[in-house]
Amino acid sequence: MVQRTLRKASDNRIAILFVLGALSFSFVFSFCSREEPPVQTTLAGNERILISGSAAMTPLLKTLAREFSKKEPGIEMVFPPDSHSDAGIAGAAERKYDIGAISREMSPSEKEADLQYLHLAVDGMIFCTNENVTITNLTTNQIRHIYAGIITNWGQVGGPDAQIALIDRPEHTSAKIAFRATFLGNDFRVDPEAMVIERPYQVAESIQLIPYSIGYTALAEIVMEDLPVNVISVNGVEPTPANIQDGHYKFFRPLGLVLSPAPKASTMKFVNFVFSETGSKIIANSGYVPQRYEILVGIVPEQNLLVQSQRYEPLVEYLSHKLGEGFSVKLKLLPTYIEACRSLANGDINAAFLGSLAYATVRDYVTVLARPDYGGVSTYRGIVFVRADSGIESVEQMRGRRLVMGGKTTTAGYVFPLYYFKDKGISDYGTYFSEASFVGTHEDAILAVLEKRADVGAAKDLVYRMLVRENPALEQTVRILAQSPPVPSNAFVLRKNLTNPCFECHQRRARRTIVEEEISSKMDIALTIKDSLLGMSQDPEGKAALMALGNADRFLETTDSDYSELYGMLDEINLNPSDLLNVD
Repeated sequence: MVQRTLRKASDNRIAILFVLGALSFSFVFSFCSREEPPVQTTLAGNERILISGSAAMTPLLKTLAREFSKKEPGIEMVFPPDSHSDAGIAGAAERKYDIGAISREMSPSEKEADLQYLHLAVDGMIFCTNENVTITNLTTNQIRHIYAGIITNWGQVGGPDAQIALIDRPEHTSAKIAFRATFLGNDFRVDPEAMVIERPYQVAESIQLIPYSIGYTALAEIVMEDLPVNVISVNGVEPTPANIQDGHYKFFRPLGLVLSPAPKASTMKFVNFVFSETGSKIIANSGYVPQRYEILVGIVPEQNLLVQSQRYEPLVEYLSHKLGEGFSVKLKLLPTYIEACRSLANGDINAAFLGSLAYATVRDYVTVLARPDYGGVSTYRGIVFVRADSGIESVEQMRGRRLVMGGKTTTAGYVFPLYYFKDKGISDYGTYFSEASFVGTHEDAILAVLEKRADVGAAKDLVYRMLVRENPALEQTVRILAQSPPVPSNAFVLRKNLTNPCFECHQRRARRTIVEEEISSKMDIALTIKDSLLGMSQDPEGKAALMALGNADRFLETTDSDYSELYGMLDEINLNPSDLLNVD
């Protein structure tokens, strides 16, 4: 067996030397052939778009360009010689290229350049072997040990008794960067016997030619070319687009485009096409996972968590459709308003439905857009209430009782009761009541009083009235002692300066001849979302979403001045709402 293994190892070395020679000749021939002038305008007065950068992206971009040219024959797509992501970024920054192609994340210094980045797709990376290796799965540790030179024979991992021929990529390539980030780490030393392949397309060629070899390459290349190689699962997870999209398969790299802040009209026509439904289908059919710009909308449960999610899901689907194929609007459920506020301040979410105090807490970070209207009601009041059979009819009778409030970042559950108590001469509610506590939701506060776990409660009147509609007998069980001035009901807020590359908004303009300087490369997300919200009542899908939202009639435009009553109460109790961001 030892002699057989040594003989196979010798055969592998001969094969590797042969392949290296063949690939070197191929590379030189390819390089020389690409020394031809890269740009030749074929039609007089033809517009052209120059794209270059990462060689890993060239096949996909050329496929997209061919389909785009069928729609826009007057625009010539030109691909100068490709190289690496660095060259794509530099070329776009120096305005040598209209679009730079990159297959890795931009470095901090690169992000400072006067460029905008468009995340195009996720490129799944796979391990594959020569077809004579019959194993189907490797663990992370086995992969590490193979590339460290600790595991050197396929028999050590359940394969044939043959020496492993190791194929690697140079350190500067996006494939190696992703490999290190996912499996190796920065200090890992790869077996020096590994054959390092420079060009991405040569990796799959080498694996096909070299017996018992293993390497890593793009899933899309295998999909597009239907190459005869053995694809390996990692930790039992197959490298499929679905597994990459849902996060189960971890080995991938980002593919993106970089372009100037004010691209040409022709460039934006191509960008529009790339991020259109047609472009996304081409990307997906090529083996990549198309990118949709994600807007996360935070919601906080005022009632049951599942019920709250079901109410808002049709609305975010409606907004996704209105923003277009390049965008995806999703819900993110958050336990409290303070978590929603912190997530907005930190940029972890892009938008939220916030109560009035929560909005005031993050007003420096967000713009308020609109709020729902229910039969002419678009505001709410805070209420202070007791059980009807409690015998409590005044503040004086509350002394020594148990107080429960709906949340420390709510107007109804915090600001109004403090304002009310101060107006009645109670400066320290903590000592006036025997117990004072905050619960998760307004519904929780109401139930605590009804179930006699508390004597006095503070909550939102809209939640109380919703519970009464579900159980009319509650109205005879609860006594409302005070209510606040009206403040805006939960409104849709969006982080300030949130802009994304404009895809759909250029299509209309691109159909007519205009001065290029008139074209902005970014869309006003806030305006688009606000217009979509305000137009819901005139749209069939919008009407269905309004109905799911508790039979709302429409959305009303909302501005900061609508919160003047709240600001007055905050001044009276001397509370700076931004301080609540630091509350535990």
